[in-house]
Amino acid sequence: MEQAMHAARLVAAQSALLALLIEQQGDNIENVDGVTATLAFDGESTGLDVIYTSNGRPVAGEGA
Repeated sequence: MEQAMHAARLVAAQSALLALLIEQQGDNIENVDGVTATLAFDGESTGLDVIYTSNGRPVAGEGA
């Protein structure tokens, strides 16, 4: 059961990142071809940084 829950979380994360990538691409699908998300947790607060890339180079980003 624990492995199934882990797998479900990975699928949900992949789906969310794919949605962000497609949203960022818009009409310029060739300009953005990757997304990297970094999650941070220090025990009290969390952080999220999202970097969009084109040919491996950062082209945009956002964070929370």
